[in-house]
Amino acid sequence: MSNKNVKNSIILIAVIIALNVGLAFAKLYVGLASNSLCVMLDSINSFLDVATCVITIIALALIVKAKGYGRSEYLAGFVVSAVAVILGGLFLIRSVNRIAMPEPVWVGATSIAIMSVAVVIKLGVGLACFFLNKKFNSVAVKAIMLDSFLDVGVSSTSLASYVISGTVNYAVDAWIGIALSIVILAIAVRMVVDSVKTIVIGDKPEDTIQKIKSIVEGQPFVLSVGEIKIHDYGTYDKLCTVEVEFDSSDIFDNQDCLVDMIKNETGVSAQIVPIRHKGE
Repeated sequence: MSNKNVKNSIILIAVIIALNVGLAFAKLYVGLASNSLCVMLDSINSFLDVATCVITIIALALIVKAKGYGRSEYLAGFVVSAVAVILGGLFLIRSVNRIAMPEPVWVGATSIAIMSVAVVIKLGVGLACFFLNKKFNSVAVKAIMLDSFLDVGVSSTSLASYVISGTVNYAVDAWIGIALSIVILAIAVRMVVDSVKTIVIGDKPEDTIQKIKSIVEGQPFVLSVGEIKIHDYGTYDKLCTVEVEFDSSDIFDNQDCLVDMIKNETGVSAQIVPIRHKGE
């Protein structure tokens, strides 16, 4: 991925930050005015989203400004996931406390409208990240996309809890909060595990290796493929070494051909290591 696409990712995330700031204050207003636990926690979620997006922009800016910081994006993805775990824990603790000490919730049409708009905006953010990331191919943008879709569930559940709490009893807000916390924690823990794997072993190295192997084996001048090693310095800075047995004396041209094909189809910079060829 080019620096241009990294910069476009930064612009996208900056827009998302502005939206999250507005959503955070709108939800905080509704939560404080109605005394709804789920809505107040939802507002905290949006404030945390702002913080994680800022961290993500810093990570992406490092990629543009300095060579060798490509893996900072993986760290940003981990931070987003870790914040989601913290959020789930806060939801759970506060919800259990609300069961022990139930409080009334006041429902208003304006507040319902604000929460409904928040759900639509978050859905739009998630879809925008989904479609634009097909071009950007950014781990950080993908993490924000998943977080946005998770927020759609959080805000939808908060809205449902808010409406129901005004007509049933005070404990509904707390019980829905507990259920929501468990779902958030389960998804967030999985995201953390995936992020740690990416930091430790790289971004889907086995998938990349298989794709490179398929490209090389598909060429008529290749007899066999030996060891393939991936050196992952970030989503946009991956190198690989590929051992190849050629069926041709014109090795240099064939090497250049393979390097170009691997780069164009996978984005990985390749170094071809001839192991032997016919006639040797």
